[in-house]
Amino acid sequence: MTFLDHFTTPPLSALGPAILTLGAILMAALLARPGRSRPTVPTFVRRRLGLPKGVSRWLLIAGLSLAALVALGIDLQGLWSTVMAALSLIAIGFVAMWSILSHMLASVLIVIFRPFEVGDRVEVIGDDLVIGEVMGLNPVYTTLRAADGGTFQVPNNVFFQKALKRHAVPAPTPAAAASETALGSTHALQ
Repeated sequence: MTFLDHFTTPPLSALGPAILTLGAILMAALLARPGRSRPTVPTFVRRRLGLPKGVSRWLLIAGLSLAALVALGIDLQGLWSTVMAALSLIAIGFVAMWSILSHMLASVLIVIFRPFEVGDRVEVIGDDLVIGEVMGLNPVYTTLRAADGGTFQVPNNVFFQKALKRHAVPAPTPAAAASETALGSTHALQ
């Protein structure tokens, strides 16, 4: 091969990406042309039946970009694997965030609507019966003390997914409060 052979006309396969690029520019110009004729269809029908604004343009750009990559000889298998891996990671991240946000929203609703208070005995009726005295509440879990003295944590969103039975601690009567005060002062004297 001589030096002058490098400057000959390119083979027809090398013109493929250039033709695709030219076609993409032409199609984008046709889609974006403001004076194109539109059928006389009521506006509400066009809004409901047509693609959202710009979707057809982006689909065209994506399709032509993929065609250009194939025309350039780029293997799309690796690209496809990378895109699917990235989308999978994004989906897993959304599921994880949804779970945490669900617990936090449930804790806000518990604080606002007060289905139970600290010190109440609650039963969560479902597949597994959960019974305990409410010891505390944090953004993700509610801590319950079991009858045997052990503590366990229940996710806050469980209280909105299962039936909840509340055993409120009775308020002390004035006579009981007075006797407790007298009992306390008696213990203080000893």
